[in-house]
Amino acid sequence: MAGGVSTWVHQLITSMKDIRFGIVYIAAHSDPTRELKYEVPNNVIYLKELDLHDYDLENFRGRNPTKKDYEKIRMVYEDLAGGKYDRLEPLLELFQGEGACFDGPTIFTAKEVWDLLVYFYDRFADDVSFIDYFWTWRGIHLPLMQIVRAEIPRAKIYHAVSTGYAGLLGSIAKMVYKQKFFLTEHGIYTHERVLEISQANWIYEQEKRNYRAERDLSFFKQWWISTFRVMSRVSYAYADRIFTLFEGNKVRETLEGADPEKITIIPNGINIKDYQSIVRDKKEKPQIALIGRVVNIKDIKTFLQAARLVLGKIPDAEFFVLGPTTEEEDYFEECKMLVDALHMENKITFTGNVDVRVYLKSLDLVVLTSLSEAQPYVILEANIVGIPVVATDVGACREMLEGHGLEDRMLGPSGLVTEVSNPLATANAIVHLMTDKLFYGQC
Repeated sequence: MAGGVSTWVHQLITSMKDIRFGIVYIAAHSDPTRELKYEVPNNVIYLKELDLHDYDLENFRGRNPTKKDYEKIRMVYEDLAGGKYDRLEPLLELFQGEGACFDGPTIFTAKEVWDLLVYFYDRFADDVSFIDYFWTWRGIHLPLMQIVRAEIPRAKIYHAVSTGYAGLLGSIAKMVYKQKFFLTEHGIYTHERVLEISQANWIYEQEKRNYRAERDLSFFKQWWISTFRVMSRVSYAYADRIFTLFEGNKVRETLEGADPEKITIIPNGINIKDYQSIVRDKKEKPQIALIGRVVNIKDIKTFLQAARLVLGKIPDAEFFVLGPTTEEEDYFEECKMLVDALHMENKITFTGNVDVRVYLKSLDLVVLTSLSEAQPYVILEANIVGIPVVATDVGACREMLEGHGLEDRMLGPSGLVTEVSNPLATANAIVHLMTDKLFYGQC
């Protein structure tokens, strides 16, 4: 899909023409209809898709595992529970190379693994259903099997653009080939997974409730979050260098176990020349847009609800959602239903994937209602052509709109910051900026 990070990756590769790259793309499922969003640069010599949920459990044969092999697995689980990762490298030998002895059928049907599962159930989860425990364990470990058994190309440097499965694969590559492993985090992957899992309806719960805090989540949601947290900590432990966008990210990474000496902050930049030709041409009716993918983490629904409130004060305003709508199709359908329920069919336009610069000519205001962000490129784009921004107080949004230090703040803000998931606060900020001469009419 075409998003901020993928665009960044494409720009990184195309700008380093003297370096050869290989790409391992991690997807949920294979899709023969999937189309490339970017032209593959000439310096990309390897492109492989790794599908987490297309399991090929039978396509493997190795030696028979011994009692010592099963004991090695148990000790690794004990270590991971205690935050230790030094046994991971010898564990890989059980899944890769000439000494491999574990395949899908062995892991998911062996009595020794069953006994191990019962052992950990008795220790940590005997107050929940064992059937649900078993299927959650299986659901967590199937994609992990895809990662630990993946074919990894040889390279001098491995680079993951997130932790999670990508970071785990990069860590494995470092263990196998003894080369450098770099990690770049735009948004903090674990934090984003917490937000996603807390609202997920595909994870079994004994009681349906609305969750906001991690401590209130069910055992099974906590288990998924812990899995992603372990993958992040493994990534931090094995990474030689960690790159991120702003100080807040560095603090989060450090709290999650990253060595602060490894972390380098490189803020997003923008090519001013790409925007110098944009001439502002305001329309008669106010034009307000959210620029971003139509996905849950962007909280498009809060923008739509805020738009309904704004229309009570600025009835001729027009609203746009500029971004792809195909990533979470169910969520897009819910957004369209909300538009219908709010009777805004003639006021809201979902444009799909577009050239944002075309719309920047006529927009009066850009809005971000995201639940999580890093350092949004959208704010850079809007501000560089003189468009104020309303953004939720996530990631570096406040720093970008209000400045980092006293010298920045003396210049004045370039927008307003609001609470997360607060349509009324978002609407009030929009109305304030659209009626304040300091912003609207002079920007």
